[in-house]
Amino acid sequence: MTTPITLADHPDYRITLHRTKYRKEGVTPKMVITFGGQPADLADSGFGTKFCLSSGWDTIYVTQRVHTQYQGLSIEAFWDAIAEQCEGREVVCYGSSLGAYAALYYGGSLDARIVAAAPMLPAWKPLGLRPFADVEVTHQPMADGPLSTSVPIVMYDPMIPNDLRIVKEMVQPAYPDARLVEVPFGGHTVLATLGKAQLLKDVIVSMIDDDVILNFERPGEGTATYHGEKARYLMRTDKLAARAELEKSLVLAPSPRNLGALIKLLISTRDLDAAQQLIDRALSSGDPQMRIIQPVVEVATVAGLRLQVEAAG
Repeated sequence: MTTPITLADHPDYRITLHRTKYRKEGVTPKMVITFGGQPADLADSGFGTKFCLSSGWDTIYVTQRVHTQYQGLSIEAFWDAIAEQCEGREVVCYGSSLGAYAALYYGGSLDARIVAAAPMLPAWKPLGLRPFADVEVTHQPMADGPLSTSVPIVMYDPMIPNDLRIVKEMVQPAYPDARLVEVPFGGHTVLATLGKAQLLKDVIVSMIDDDVILNFERPGEGTATYHGEKARYLMRTDKLAARAELEKSLVLAPSPRNLGALIKLLISTRDLDAAQQLIDRALSSGDPQMRIIQPVVEVATVAGLRLQVEAAG
């Protein structure tokens, strides 16, 4: 990685330039601006930096003070820090989750092409997310800000209610013709899902380099993410079916998230024997992917379940 150049360093944000050593000959110089997600803190590099440099693109990394959700970075301050580096260049803004929101919010000021994966602003008040209720939203509605003349690419899982709501109520009023790439049951971390399927590099390079959406096979039956996300979708209507999906997911690839979801589901349906058996299996496995996270420990404790392995004999 080349020596980073600080373009802006503020208590609420940092903006850093990285120049690639692998610039492609005969190609119009491209600048890819990436944005840190939640809970990324102030840093010189992060989401997308290595990927951009190895792909032959100069890149700028923008990040926020943890938990501020970019509300301390105005469009004017962003422009002042970055505009000179982008002059005369093709600019692409790229991010995931909170970073995808930022790519959409700030990208219009540069008339950039935008690639946004599962855009999310957790502090957006219509979502009513209690952990972020105290974060003041200072940004204007996306539709009222500067908008790019390029049509953004927005990849997301339409089966996640809050992700769908952000797209429908925040992104599409600003960009009604946004090119939507739906990945059902791909999860909020849809880029990680594509990575596990070895699709990520080709899909994203095509979007950034050529503004083209490749046809690709969506992860489906037989993948842990698909079954875990399908279970979350079914939780509201069919807990028995959700349990089956979580069990499939854990067999394919254990994860603390899906393990915890299954333990909580078993407790909620009062199948405490099955919940205890699952806890015992997790505790004795020695597998870090079968780790029981603290919020689940608290729920299990209230339910009277045992959270340590009994000594043999």
